[in-house]
Parts: sequence; C-alpha cells; structure tokens
Amino acid sequence: MKETTKHTLRRLAPWAALLILLAGFAAVRGLAGSFVIDYDIMNGDFQNYNPVRRLLAGQAPYAQFAAYLGAGELYGVAAILLVVGNTFARSMFAADFLTWFCFELLILAVSRALMGRGRPARALTAVLSGYCLLVVQGISLPGGGWLGSLLGYASSSGNSARMIRSGALPIAVLLCGVALCLWREHPPRPEARGLRKYLPLGPAVAVPFIAGMMVPWSNDMGAAMYIAVALGYGLFLLRHYGTNLKAVALRVGQYILVSVAGLGVSVMVVSWGHPLSWLRQTRGTSAYQAWYYSSSQEAKLYYLNELELNWSFWAALALAVVFAVVIFRARTDENAVRAAALFALSLGMALWNILYCLLSSARNGPDGGAKALIAVMLPALAVTGLAWLARHREKLFRILGRVLPPVAAVAGCAVLVWGACDQIDARIQGRGEGYTRVDSLGGWLGDKAEKLATEQSILAGRTLWSTYASALETMEGVFQPSGTDYIIHVLGDSQRLAYLQQFQAGGFDLVQTPSYKVSSYERWSRNANWWFYRELYRYWVPVGTTYACGGMHIFWQRNGVDNDMGMTTTVDIAQTADNVVTLTVTADDPTFCGVADVTLHYTQTVDSNFLLRGGVGSYLHVSPDTEKRLCEEAGRESLNCEFFIPTSKDGYDIPVTMENGTGTVTLTALPGNAAHLTVSSAQVNGTFFDWEYFYE
Repeated sequence: MKETTKHTLRRLAPWAALLILLAGFAAVRGLAGSFVIDYDIMNGDFQNYNPVRRLLAGQAPYAQFAAYLGAGELYGVAAILLVVGNTFARSMFAADFLTWFCFELLILAVSRALMGRGRPARALTAVLSGYCLLVVQGISLPGGGWLGSLLGYASSSGNSARMIRSGALPIAVLLCGVALCLWREHPPRPEARGLRKYLPLGPAVAVPFIAGMMVPWSNDMGAAMYIAVALGYGLFLLRHYGTNLKAVALRVGQYILVSVAGLGVSVMVVSWGHPLSWLRQTRGTSAYQAWYYSSSQEAKLYYLNELELNWSFWAALALAVVFAVVIFRARTDENAVRAAALFALSLGMALWNILYCLLSSARNGPDGGAKALIAVMLPALAVTGLAWLARHREKLFRILGRVLPPVAAVAGCAVLVWGACDQIDARIQGRGEGYTRVDSLGGWLGDKAEKLATEQSILAGRTLWSTYASALETMEGVFQPSGTDYIIHVLGDSQRLAYLQQFQAGGFDLVQTPSYKVSSYERWSRNANWWFYRELYRYWVPVGTTYACGGMHIFWQRNGVDNDMGMTTTVDIAQTADNVVTLTVTADDPTFCGVADVTLHYTQTVDSNFLLRGGVGSYLHVSPDTEKRLCEEAGRESLNCEFFIPTSKDGYDIPVTMENGTGTVTLTALPGNAAHLTVSSAQVNGTFFDWEYFYE
C-alpha cells in the first residue's frame, strides 16, 4: 500500500508543480489588472464583483440575486477572494487571475490531447503559457503581434468575463480525460453484469455526468460545451460499435439520462437548493429576449445569410472536421479519445459563436474563444509535427525527450520570476500623480476617488436604489435592494414586474442613475427600460445636475407630488410604408420641452414564407427622431438613443422626447422585405420635464 501511495504521489507531483506554475502566471496577470482600479460606471468590473459580494455575504444565488455571468465566474472569483480577501480591488485581481488561468487550462487540454503523454504535454503547456504571458505583458517577441491579436479574451476579464465563461469547455474536457484515465486503470471485469456491465465508470457515467454538471458554469458556453462533448462522444460510439445500432442507442440513452442527472445535481448545488430560481433566471437573463439588446437596425440578424462569422469560426470548424475524421482513422481507442477531445474543443468554440448569434439574433458573436483556440492550436500542432518527425531519428528523439522538459520547466520559472519582479517594480515606482488610495475599495483610483467622495456626501447615510450598482454600494457596505444590480439584467415580464413593484414599494431615500453626459449608453438604457423610468420621472426629481452630483451619476429624490405636467397633446400616426410608421406628438403649448409617456397599440406580422426564406427573427425598431437631433446638436452620439420594443405585445409604453411643443419617433418593422406594421392607436399618459436634456 505504501509503495502504491508513493508511486501515485510521484505521478501527481509534476502535475501539481505545473498547476502551481500556471497559478503563478495567472497571479501576474491579476496583479497587472488590479494595479489601479479605475472603472467605467456602466462596464463589467462591478458586473463581475456584485454577485460575488452577495454570495460571500450569505445571499442565495439565483433566489436572492441574479448571477448573470453563470456559476463559473461567481464561484471561481468567490473562491479566490476567500483566499486573498474580499475587496473590489482584489475582485479585479481575481477576475483577471481566473481569466488567464482558464486560458492556461485551454492550453493544457490541447497539449495533453495532442502530445498524448504527460511529460511533453506539461512542457508544451509551460512554454506556451509563458510565451503568451510575455506577449500580453507587452514584451516584443517573434510572432507576438499576431499572437496578441488573438488573445483579447484571455488578456483581460473585459466586460463580460468571456474567457472565464469559456472555461467550461477545457475544464469539462480535462475532467473527462481524468475520468477516462481512472477507468483505464480500473476497467470493469469482463464477467461483470447488471449496472457494472452497462454503466462502466469512464465512458458511460463520468463523461455525460461531467458534461451535464458543467452546463451551469455559463449559460451560453455551457450549452455549446454540452453539444460539443455529446457529439464527440457520439462519434466515438459510432467508431467503437460500428453498425451495432442497438448498442449505440443504448449508450446514447445512457448519456442523456446521466447528463440530465449531472445537470440536476449541479443546479441544486450552485443554486443552494433553488433549481426553479435558476431555471427562471437562466431563461430570463440569456438570449430569450433577443429584441431587447442593441440599438442599431444593422446589428440584428434577420436572415441566416446575414451571419457575419469571423474567420476564426471557420478555422475552428475546419479543425473540428479534421479531428472528426481522425476519430475514425485512429489506430487505437486511446488516440480516438484524444481526437474526440480536440474535436470537442474546436467545435465548442465554434458553436459558442454561432449559438450566440442565433439565440441573441446578432450578426456576429463572441469570436474571442475561437481566436484563443487558434492561438493555442497552431503552435501546438507545429510542435507536435516536429515531435513526429523527430521520432524517425530515435537517438535525437530520446535526447529531446530528456532535455526539453527540464528546459521548459526552467524557462517557465524564469518567466514567472520576471513577471513577479515586474509587478514589484511597478509598485515600487508608484502610480504617479492623480491617484488616491480608497481603502473601502482596497485600491487606487484616479479622479473617481474625488467624485465618489462627493457621492458619499450626498448619500450621507441614506438608503439607495441604483439602476447600475457599483462603487458607492460597495463603499457603504450595502446592496441594491432588488437583487439585480444592473437594470439591463431585469429580463422577462415577471422579473420586470417584480423589480418595478419593489421600487414602487419604496424603503429607500435616493435613486442613482448613470448620467448620459458620462455614458451615452444611458440614453439607450432609459429608452429601452422606459417601463421603469416612466415611474421615476413621474414621482422623483434630480437632487442636482450631473456635476453637482459628483460628475458620474444623477441622484433623484421624491418630491411628494405627481410630476405630470398635464400638457394637452395630440398624436398623429402616419403610415409612411408598409413596415414604417411615424408618430408625432404635439402639445398645445408650442414652448413645451419635455418627454411624453406614450402607450402604443400595434400589430406586427411577417410573410408566411419568412422562415422558408431563411428568416431567423423579426423585430420592431424605434428611432426617436427629435431626441437624436438634440444629441447631434449637442455634439453627442445619437445612435444609442435608438432601441427595440417587443413585436408580440398589443400595448407597450415608449418615451417621446419633445422640443418646442413637438416630438417624433419612427417605428420600423424589420426586415423590411417581410415585416408589416400597423399602429392602431397611441395615447399620451403623461408629460414630464426631460431632466437629462433640458435641466443640465
């Protein structure tokens, strides 16, 4: 027993050493990303941190708060913060650490599948990870420009932590590989009967269970991963069983049942026993409301032939086809399994792109995952090819096998030492003028430090409701009351009703919204979320201008009255084309400048052969013409004023900005060659002062 234990430890020690090295590389990236903690008021830094902060405070995921990036980012970042400490600055460290580590796991999965043996796979992983680290750290290296252009997702957590979300794929492949190795060492006895005969540990239980278990890691990549692993498993079954369709059907049935069980267990764990909350939120916060996001007509996908798939999609898909062929042509089952792993990695990254496009009705999707795969796969294939050529020279191959792994280990350690020294030197040199240490956030901020101090003085201990919860809540140690920190994640009719009812119930003193002067996306957010802002405009007024409020947000307070200005208005509906309607709201007072709350009653239809022509989706676009003109006259971006509304509603509320007594909007049913729009009526529910245009 002791000898067996020693043997196992000797085998695991090199892998543990590799993981420590990779963690060191990831720590370098985390330190670089958290050197200063400047953030944009509507970007993803607090999108990454807010749910984690709630989790560490004991709130139940999905039931008490929205975990919109998936369980992978939530629990991964939370685990790191349990080690390094829970502050906003350290969350930025954790997010970039986990981002780079997930990329390194992709390198490891590719290297292990290509090289076959552990020692060369570890050497390739160490060298390629170190080389990529030097590139993203700004070191000029041969091929660095090309490589750096492919590592956008890997170099930073970015706005949506996409590399972390894509980690579901390499982690699933690596876990399946570990399970298959265990099964190979402890195979079922030939005379086994019952479940032990039909459910051997490796292929029939572990692989589908892992595939199902990893789905909640990320809503979009979880689905792509599941499909890719399932298809890779299916191709291996066809190779293994050939024309024995009964055996194939049995294994497929087992795969479905076991993977569903894996999904169920995973959902129960990550949701703390609230599976229905997970299901409701997953269907509400992903792509099931494809009409909601984006402002441009050209951004939507109406027909399949409008897909603008990046070259990296086609490259990943081509690799998947090649590895699918290799599954059937491999000489051994072990080689076929390795090919199936590479097939799943390649197809999963391609599927992530196209599934996003189809479900979100976008013409292009997250191609950074496929680019990261290409950045890993091409050099790894080159090294594998050279190794294959070297095998024909036995003496050379033996020498290289002995020399290269320790050289790779030394090189990896050297890169790690350089990275650590670089981060130490940066902190010795300091952050320059203009940066202030904010202890409540745990890091250094530029001019936002002073702005946040102003916001704290305005808040003065009072309670707050933010449409984009961020630094102020963190500094005050409070949470957004609804459980959804960003209003853009309140998706679905029931979620919006609950959010609005909680807002109407009160229990807070101030409302904080991003200023459109600071972020033009707030124009889109106000218009697309008018279901909320119409309530805000009616019963709340700003405390002061953007700059009086600190320069980033507008604070609102109740004034105890209904702010409806009671303007007498008329609404003109002009059908300018079969799919276009222009709405003009006119006030009796020709000097009125404000916003009208208008309820539309409309019907949108599409041609009966729309789907047969390759149609994907039909949408209703709103162009606020008066509002866009005001933006352009002020020298601001006007595109973000545009928004979409649902096509399936009989009635829907929209804002119409008015200047000098008149305001117009243009509604366009899309696509123009298949959609038809009829607006039967429109009535004004109230007229309000448009604070963001005419007050500042």
